[in-house]
Amino acid sequence: MWTARRQIEGEDIMKTRSMFIMSALLTTIVLIAAMACGGTQETPQVPPTATPINVSAIIQEALQAQPQGMTPEQVSQAVQSALAAQPGVTEAQVADAIAKALAAQPGITEAQVADSIAKALAERPDVTEQDVADAIAGALRQQTPGLTEAEVSEAITKALSDRPGVTQGDIEKAVESAMMRAAEEAARPFRIGVMESVTGPGETYGNVAVQAKQMAVEEINAAGGVNGRKIELIVEDSKCNAQDSITAYRKLTDVDGVKIILGTSCSGAMLGAAPLAEEDGVILFSGLATNPDIANAGDYIFRTSMSDAQLGVDTGNTVWADGVRTLATITEATDYAEGVRRTSVEQFEKLGGEVVGAERYASDVTDFRSQLTKLLNENPDGLHIAAQSEFTGGTIVKQARELGYDGPIYGEVVVIGTTALEIAGDAATGVKAITADLDPANSTAQDVLKRFRARYDYVTLPWYLGSAYDDVYIAAECLKRTGDDQDADGFRDCMYGITWSGAIGSDYSFDAMGEVVGLANVVVEVLPTSERTESNQGYRVLGAAPTSDAAMAMTGDMMMDKGPFRIGVMESVTGPGETYGRVAVQAKQMAVDEINAAGGINGRMLELIVEDEKCNAQDSITAYKKLTDVDGVKIILGTSCSGAMLGAAPLAEEDGVIMFSGLATNPDIADAGDYIFRTSLNDAQLGIDTGNLLSSDGIMRLVTITEATDYAEGVRRTTVAQFEQLGGEVVGAERYASDVTDFRSQLTKLIGENPDAIHIASQSEFTGGTIVKQVRELGYEGPLYSEIVPVGTTALEIAGDAATGLKAVLTDLDPANMTASRVLTDFRARYGYVTLAWYLGSAYDDVYITAECLKQTGDDQDADGFRDCMYGITWSGAIGDNYSFDEKGEVVGLANVVVEVLPLSERNEENQGYRVLGPAPMQ
Repeated sequence: MWTARRQIEGEDIMKTRSMFIMSALLTTIVLIAAMACGGTQETPQVPPTATPINVSAIIQEALQAQPQGMTPEQVSQAVQSALAAQPGVTEAQVADAIAKALAAQPGITEAQVADSIAKALAERPDVTEQDVADAIAGALRQQTPGLTEAEVSEAITKALSDRPGVTQGDIEKAVESAMMRAAEEAARPFRIGVMESVTGPGETYGNVAVQAKQMAVEEINAAGGVNGRKIELIVEDSKCNAQDSITAYRKLTDVDGVKIILGTSCSGAMLGAAPLAEEDGVILFSGLATNPDIANAGDYIFRTSMSDAQLGVDTGNTVWADGVRTLATITEATDYAEGVRRTSVEQFEKLGGEVVGAERYASDVTDFRSQLTKLLNENPDGLHIAAQSEFTGGTIVKQARELGYDGPIYGEVVVIGTTALEIAGDAATGVKAITADLDPANSTAQDVLKRFRARYDYVTLPWYLGSAYDDVYIAAECLKRTGDDQDADGFRDCMYGITWSGAIGSDYSFDAMGEVVGLANVVVEVLPTSERTESNQGYRVLGAAPTSDAAMAMTGDMMMDKGPFRIGVMESVTGPGETYGRVAVQAKQMAVDEINAAGGINGRMLELIVEDEKCNAQDSITAYKKLTDVDGVKIILGTSCSGAMLGAAPLAEEDGVIMFSGLATNPDIADAGDYIFRTSLNDAQLGIDTGNLLSSDGIMRLVTITEATDYAEGVRRTTVAQFEQLGGEVVGAERYASDVTDFRSQLTKLIGENPDAIHIASQSEFTGGTIVKQVRELGYEGPLYSEIVPVGTTALEIAGDAATGLKAVLTDLDPANMTASRVLTDFRARYGYVTLAWYLGSAYDDVYITAECLKQTGDDQDADGFRDCMYGITWSGAIGDNYSFDEKGEVVGLANVVVEVLPLSERNEENQGYRVLGPAPMQ
């Protein structure tokens, strides 16, 4: 049985059927490409590009509302129905989706899966039995080397037996040919690119990385390869700089056609190539590059090297914990070294330290005595070296001691490499470095070092060596799962889901940013030359790097003496969004008062500085400039309106300022940047849910009336897109300015189109309520649909009984949520009203989330730390339980509902004037 075989993880036949499904997709793509060219041409190595679709999401959507225990035929039908609405879906994608859906069903055999693939392909008129046989044979032979020829033949035979007009002789011929083609495909190696600094400032560790990777590849190939196929590395020299890295990248992708690249050695090289890789959908997987900016490089960028952001925190903590209060720094002018210095200094200064001198140097400099003399004249308590190359790192240590400096010296892994210590000699004794290091108790690590030394006759930078080695084995595992070195998307998904144990650690994985999780830095101290050996690498491990809390504990009451945490607020106090802008400000202030009454955050009070963004981009920019340039805030809660958010967000992203909104919903905000977050659900989802609702209610002809704002236009656009995708037709559309009060002329035009329903997308409650009232006064009796604004308290007061029956799609507070109920009760008691309850709760939660991140960072100026907290936080509050934020800062774990406005006589404070009909329908 397929399900039984899938459970045998860790052996050669692990994950056989899940692997075979992916291979079936890839093989099918190739087959269809061949048929398009005449059906007899040789199979190309690189499949043609198909329109990207999210197969997993489609399957989930297709099967979510279906009963348990579906037959394969029912699963197939459900998935094909879901795919019917996707533009440009290929035959291979249909087959893949069906196969993947079947994989999740219990008790399915490989024969049933093969049969489903065959049927999916057979529905395409030009697919022959040979094509079907090739797809199945290639999938099974490539992904399941443990299967016998008889098992493969049997699966193909069963899959072809129901095809009309196919004789036993045809089947036998197809099987024989398919076996031969599958064997030929299995002989082709997986081709992986490597970009390392073979020459240039990073050549020491670049060469180590290449050698460690090659050693790992030869081990894998000697053991039988990956699914019976060898791995081949294609190495290019990135030379530790951006331009050469781009050249190497172009060679690997444009000439060699690789889609998976291991590297680069250097951060500058990584940052140079990463934008191209992200745009092209090519994997870049580094074991050495550490600059913090790499974390934001994109979905195809991964690394086992820990970010300098953590290295800097650990270094700053170590320096401070050692009693250093004044520090001088000397830094190589490269992305890596600059990142190390910046993050180290930020943490050191955050703890109360002072940088009294800073020097930088080019990578080709060899004499640092003039710069060192300047620094030493400042009488620092300690000297920090951020070097890119071991030569410069070792030389600086040596020359600093020659100038008579006998104070502590700090660095990272480069200054304690074998070459650096050879140059520095005894001058390096006592130097402390913060680095990742291999665990002496890790048998894999020790075996790798032993084999590396036996092969290359040296060992240096053991952690980088181990990281490069692990990267190859991780890549091999993901190739085993995808079965295709051209499937960068599948490789990416594997990386996000993998947990690995190898030379550099046990049970580590990758977060949503592609950053390694589960590893930690240590502090090491260089030994006297007489004690340095190959086995100890010239240093001893002092222990784990101190935590921020431990370092901050040494500051006494210094942090307690500071003033309040100052947070900016940008909401629409006036303008079209004033109803919910005012609610948001009041809810935020209520939350702040509660926090301060309970003792504040780490003993400090929280202070809000409110500016009016007036629900438009220009005033939002003005408010932003006031908060950042005059008030100096780095964290801003807001805005109310999407247009205001889109106006200020580019400035915030450029300045590294947090913008965190509970109300702005325009889909474009999702791409605004790494410092932009929101607890409000994206209008893309709102539009999908509204379009689904219209379709499920039988609406075929729709008219729309929309306020001319970013928010309202976004609601209309996404709603109409989904409605039309489901077969509906928009027969009339009107837009209006926010200051309009009489809509009867526009509504008369729309009603004249005899629509099945009217959709209202408004920014302000006044216009939303007025439109509802006037359309009923004109005699229109058909259904009305909207989002949250036309069902707000003010809107319903204006519309009166005319709003009865109006349906709206929105997020709503759960009556069973005790926090939500308490917040509404307290708000009503304090302000004498409640409206737009979900926006109220969202604004309230935003303050408490902010308080938690301030508690973690301890600094209202640390926008980067706040950002990292947001990406890692999971929250339960007024608007829901266990929600979080994805890599785009979008809220995850919340959903929309459908509500219907009650008759005027039934509306009260408790029900907000409407009843919840249930979750928004799925397609």
